[in-house]
Amino acid sequence: MSKRHPSGTIKKAFKEKVVAIYETIFRGEDPSAGNPNFWDEFFLLKPKVSCFEVELLKLSADQLEANKININLLFTKCLEMLKAEQNIKIVYALQTMGALTRILYQKHCADPNFDLIGVLVGSNDVDRTMEDLIKSLSELICADFPCITKKLVLKFLLVIVTGFENISSNVLLDHFMINSMFDPLIQLLSLPESRSQFGRDVVLLNTLLITYKKQEAANPYLVKLSLVDDELVLHGYAQVISSGLQEFCRKYIVVKQQEPQNSWLSSITSMVGNMFVSEEAHNKMEKLKANDSLLLALYEAVHSSRNFVTVFAYIQPHERPPQPPSDEEIEADHQDDSIGAPATPTPTVENVTHSSSLLATLLEYCSVIMQDVKHDVSLTSTKLSFIVLTVVTEDNYANSLMHDPNLVFQVQIHKAVMRHRKTGGDPVVPARPIVSALLDLVIEFIVTHLLKKFPVDLYELALGIIVRLICYQKRCKVRINYQWRDLWHALFSLLKFLQSAEGQLLKKLNIFPVAQQAINIFNLFITYGDTFLSVESLYDDLYYEIIRNKSVFDNIYSMVLRYSSSEGDNKEYSLRLMTSLNNIRSIIGHFTPKVDTWLASQSLSTPTEAQILEVVRNGYESLTLKLVDNLDQFQRYTETPNHNAFFAAFIRNVIVEARAYIDLDSIDHQSLLNEPCVTPT
Repeated sequence: MSKRHPSGTIKKAFKEKVVAIYETIFRGEDPSAGNPNFWDEFFLLKPKVSCFEVELLKLSADQLEANKININLLFTKCLEMLKAEQNIKIVYALQTMGALTRILYQKHCADPNFDLIGVLVGSNDVDRTMEDLIKSLSELICADFPCITKKLVLKFLLVIVTGFENISSNVLLDHFMINSMFDPLIQLLSLPESRSQFGRDVVLLNTLLITYKKQEAANPYLVKLSLVDDELVLHGYAQVISSGLQEFCRKYIVVKQQEPQNSWLSSITSMVGNMFVSEEAHNKMEKLKANDSLLLALYEAVHSSRNFVTVFAYIQPHERPPQPPSDEEIEADHQDDSIGAPATPTPTVENVTHSSSLLATLLEYCSVIMQDVKHDVSLTSTKLSFIVLTVVTEDNYANSLMHDPNLVFQVQIHKAVMRHRKTGGDPVVPARPIVSALLDLVIEFIVTHLLKKFPVDLYELALGIIVRLICYQKRCKVRINYQWRDLWHALFSLLKFLQSAEGQLLKKLNIFPVAQQAINIFNLFITYGDTFLSVESLYDDLYYEIIRNKSVFDNIYSMVLRYSSSEGDNKEYSLRLMTSLNNIRSIIGHFTPKVDTWLASQSLSTPTEAQILEVVRNGYESLTLKLVDNLDQFQRYTETPNHNAFFAAFIRNVIVEARAYIDLDSIDHQSLLNEPCVTPT
């Protein structure tokens, strides 16, 4: 570009020396001709990352292939500078190498035939070059280098790991499987200072490396994560995830508090329902982007490492967490198995252990993101959250911690704006065992997502979480103080919705498995309630609610009868659901005539709840029920093959999101110039 001088002459615009060198390199010329110290001088020049990338983008794939000797040389010199004594050279080499790698990845994505490895590192001795690169990067992380250097190492690694949206196609990562960086990366999480500076990048890197071809071969990062037993590392890993989710929740609360309580939205909602609520929630989601990378990291840690479950459910700062007992020890330590046995005592100040918990944070986080599952971002994040909770509720030790009456948390379950709810802030919740908050979360989901676009997979996961909790309580004779009627009413609402929207839903979805899950939860209470209900009166309450909601089960049975008597895809599922209804229909058929007879004898038309309960208590002896096989069994979670497609798409979204935040250019050059020389140790 040129500028016109006041005298009328044309004067060329100033071009920085480093930019001129870039142009020379990419023209295929030898920039070091006549200057043996060229490369030492080049890496003392402040890189212009944007200019470098612009010049490189100008070249076509064929031009890059033709110029690969110079590009290989540039990469080699960058690699050599990673061992330099002057930190400024290391930093500038990392910036240059990162920009070069990023643009070549873009070229390969645009043209799959482009020889990424050949143009970047050369075709000869690739294994040795990559081994040398990974070794040098590991040393920079482990040695006493300045913070800026370690940050750029992590940014450069992120450039490589996020090079392809389909991570399994990223062939450069094969070298990171052979030469693992797990130990250098993970040690950055053990100290508070390094964790606060590098924690997010470390967790993201490790998580993405874990996902690389993990279904095809043994992944060393996944194996090593499953074996980590260093409590400082485990705590650090959990705290990075927890701090990210907590920050999300804090921002949500700030935004929510800034909204007027009597807004125009509230007025419209009162007239036409909650048709605009989802759009409002979506706007919040745009402002408060979900931390999907942290959620993915949490899933991989919980799914692969039982040691991580310890710090996931129970984090006590400055204190060693308890060692997880065996499953046999957990199941042996139970309460009196009679239905009249006292429930778990309400904790007192003296015997309560107040602690922070990643699990508690996850529940609050999930209560925010699940408010708007009509949009894909919230839908996928909610699904992964429910998968994490599914894995957790299958673990005996995690269950023992969640049900521990002496380990209580104040978990805020944020609730969506709905027409029938009063506006205002969320109520202050008492400290209680975390299982109560988990049940509240699932119930909130059940009653707030009865939509025409029915999220059937989320309902299957949500109901599966409840089944797992009840099976644990039944197996270990654990009795908790909980308002079980809230759950029963939620299930009634679900069944009513499925029956009323049956015609529309069955055109796209198979709703029978969800309905059967809901019915089987009732069957668990009917068959095994004496092993986990806290007081005998709850069993009476259950029967009262079943009788009171007789029409719900009658309508479901009528629906099932129609589909079971005709050929079609739904016949098998409807027959299973019909079988599940047997005991409930027996209860209704047994007690309804007794209630009617009692009402006639008393000349009453509208009985009270107490009167119905009295009839129920007097009618148990003549009631006959059938034992349902495998009612307290469930299919344990497996990622393959049911969720492979979901995770492939989820990981792709995480990679795309991560790319947008890789900044190779934002460094404090003044402080870098003032740093003394550094000799690697």
